[in-house]
Amino acid sequence: MFSRSKTRILSIFLLIMLLFAPIAGAASSAGDIKKAEPYKAPENSTIENELFAELSTKAELYNNNSDEVPEVLKRFVASEEIAGKIKLESGEMLYVTILMRGGEIGDFYMYETPNDPNSKFGPSITVETDENTVRKALDSKEPLKEAVKSMNDGSLKVETEGYFRGTVLWTLKKFYK
Repeated sequence: MFSRSKTRILSIFLLIMLLFAPIAGAASSAGDIKKAEPYKAPENSTIENELFAELSTKAELYNNNSDEVPEVLKRFVASEEIAGKIKLESGEMLYVTILMRGGEIGDFYMYETPNDPNSKFGPSITVETDENTVRKALDSKEPLKEAVKSMNDGSLKVETEGYFRGTVLWTLKKFYK
């Protein structure tokens, strides 16, 4: 069984994975593949959006503890592009994308339009929710269970591309019911 620390890191990983969607390209088989630098949250950030700043910090925490994440899950998100659409309490929308590289978060950014202007292939996972749902999961002692509860009650909508991802999502929703 997992230790509490590993379960917490796994929960944060899956929460981040579920809160942001689409897929980013496959790895090239040509030439040497260099390991990408993992994402680091901006220091002394002047980010106007508090939620994005908090998610940025959680993304860096995930990378710093990625050795605690089971290899099978790292492979599941190895090179995914995950896009999130979050309705803020102010009524505005926060659009974000996470680019996974080798099972770690390689990039995490926000943009102004519903479609990511930097995306080349489009997302493989898309997540739609509101700020309250995100904060509830982030503040929870068991963020994964809280996220799955939100998926089951409809306040966190996750769409996946492909049969495998859909099956994993279905299993996750049943397992953490």
